[in-house]
Amino acid sequence: MEKFFDRISKSYENKGHHIQIVFGLDEFLSHPLSFWLSEKTNQVSPFLHPVYSRKFSDLTLSFLDSLKQNSQNKIAKEYFQKIWIRNCVRNLTSLFQNSNTSLIFSGAKNNFFQNQTLVFTGASPTLEKETDWISKNRNQFHLLASDTSLGWILNFGIVPDAVLSIDSSRGTLFHFRNILPKEIPILTWFGGCTYLFDLPNPKWIYFSTHPLDQVLRSLFFQNAPILENPSLNMAGIAVSFAKHLKYDRLILKGVDFHRSNGKTHCRSSGYEVYDRFFLSRKVSLFKTRFQKSKSWEKRFSILEILKEESPELFQSNPMSKITKKLGEGLILEDPKKIQFEKWILFCVAHLDLKGYFSSRILNIPSVIKP
Repeated sequence: MEKFFDRISKSYENKGHHIQIVFGLDEFLSHPLSFWLSEKTNQVSPFLHPVYSRKFSDLTLSFLDSLKQNSQNKIAKEYFQKIWIRNCVRNLTSLFQNSNTSLIFSGAKNNFFQNQTLVFTGASPTLEKETDWISKNRNQFHLLASDTSLGWILNFGIVPDAVLSIDSSRGTLFHFRNILPKEIPILTWFGGCTYLFDLPNPKWIYFSTHPLDQVLRSLFFQNAPILENPSLNMAGIAVSFAKHLKYDRLILKGVDFHRSNGKTHCRSSGYEVYDRFFLSRKVSLFKTRFQKSKSWEKRFSILEILKEESPELFQSNPMSKITKKLGEGLILEDPKKIQFEKWILFCVAHLDLKGYFSSRILNIPSVIKP
């Protein structure tokens, strides 16, 4: 069979065309799309033979999904790169302009979180059914709440030890809505929503895998951990946080990705308020958040990714009562030792960030001195 395709490939090469034949979808998916394309190729149009599509529908869907995912990731990165850089510069400068407490998460004290449990709350509809369990066992774990779940748990008098917020968009303010007590810290990163850095709440700032963070860390905070995000959502950061703090176990609530009557999120998430701006006689609140089963069920694999990443955290051991405050076990550093000029110069030289720093940013007096 391979010899047959070799003859076909050579016959097309004689006419000035290049055909690359890959045997097996697994082999094709084992490399990024750019691996199979020449450097001169800037656009790809997939074509599937009707007979192949009919006989191998599962393989066809897997192939098309892989192309779609690569395209979406690239578009998302290009779109958000400018937002991340803008937010990072703005949030860094705000540290020196306001009195709000912001500290760099640099690790944890030895054995402080041994035999301790961390519970992370997502905002799936099933969180509503888990509320009683969280309330009854609240003194047995540290609670890290996603910003999307904040409204729901606060309605029931459940106050988290910290809130995780990583979204860079201004829509984040719909999750907070001035409902968070001022003493509750927010775990976020420098590329996060600028609204958070104006709140009086303490900020625990972690370093992500983004080049902006990597430059900062390598220059000023070499001992700080990097919170990787294997699942590309907030639960992934929660797992990484628990792993670096060396918790004995992690429990996820409201992170099962199951829908309830078409709803993708629990009530009081803030999305209801946000969606009101887009409602009309023809567009209902239900329609704005409804997703088809096939597209939603793809998210189930996220749980498997998280469990494979840190299986030691997902144990069924009994919980012990919490006697220590979460913040007391963290090693936190002052971010004001950051030198803007030095950071900007290294970022501009970074290949992944080249061309994204505008002249407006470079001419900020407090950042680059003329």
